[in-house]
Amino acid sequence: MITLLLTSFAAAAALLALTAVQLTERSTAQQFLARALSSLLEIDQYVTSAWPDFEQAAASGEPIALSGVPFSLQLNPEGLAAGPDAVSDEIAAATASLVYDGGLDTLSDAPQAFRLISRGAAYDETLGRLTSGGHDVATVALVVSGSVAVLLAMAAAAQVGGLTRIGAPALAIALGAGALWLAAILAQSAFEGRVETATDLFAADLWRLAADALAFAVRNAAIVALAAATVAALAAAAGLFLRTFEDAERFGSPGVR
Repeated sequence: MITLLLTSFAAAAALLALTAVQLTERSTAQQFLARALSSLLEIDQYVTSAWPDFEQAAASGEPIALSGVPFSLQLNPEGLAAGPDAVSDEIAAATASLVYDGGLDTLSDAPQAFRLISRGAAYDETLGRLTSGGHDVATVALVVSGSVAVLLAMAAAAQVGGLTRIGAPALAIALGAGALWLAAILAQSAFEGRVETATDLFAADLWRLAADALAFAVRNAAIVALAAATVAALAAAAGLFLRTFEDAERFGSPGVR
């Protein structure tokens, strides 16, 4: 029983690590970072205020060098035709790439327009983890937790016989994944509620990002819980069928002479 319980916890931990790996993968992390940094650094306001200068510089036909940003970036004059929103997205993507490679500290000495509005554990432990370093840590966590989950599932299977060797660890994994799915659903619902009640648009953006990130955990847990529960149900059904067949054969054999 203890082994099955530990298997459930290990399966949930492995799923959390898998979710962390997915969120910190470069393309996904940069999408989340771009959305967060657009709000955190008020990039749209910077572009709006600098737009007349962009248009004036575009008249020369040369690439437009941005001033007041913490990295070297040039805009294609033809890109201005797409409007301020597209330019803001381009700057946000470039900033997200910078942060992913170097962390939030790369913006600590940025000019005022791109200085973080507020820094603290809330940012360091969330946005600060969406980096290449965070991806490395998540990968190690996945390998360790996944290995522990597999070993515990094997230990649980070794303690029972018959088709229960398959059904018991599958059931434990399904319970762990199901508990994680429920917790993620509740947390996601709470974050979405904070979005609706937040009076600060910046805070609402961050709560929305958190809810979207939890969608990865909800999806992963649902898939694993459903698959493991299916395996456990099939093992139980097959075991019941074989037991019924053996009982019928045992009790029916004396009459067949």
